[in-house]
Amino acid sequence: MGQQEVINFLLKQNKPLSRGQIADGMNECAEKISHILKKLLKGNDIKCFELDRYKSAEFLGMKHPRRRIRFYYCFTTQK
Repeated sequence: MGQQEVINFLLKQNKPLSRGQIADGMNECAEKISHILKKLLKGNDIKCFELDRYKSAEFLGMKHPRRRIRFYYCFTTQK
């Protein structure tokens, strides 16, 4: 599994996802996904935004906020 697979997964989902959601959806460990996401961000292949714990809980539909979360997205191919 590599960078292009993560990009394809994000394109298919067509919505911002957290690292955990990406890892779960791709059946990979979060650490491996984190490493790939860092490379993709550095290469400007994907974008991300971070929400505080209250906005994260609202965005994910959770009742109790836990922590701030970064969400990653790629709506169009950039290569």
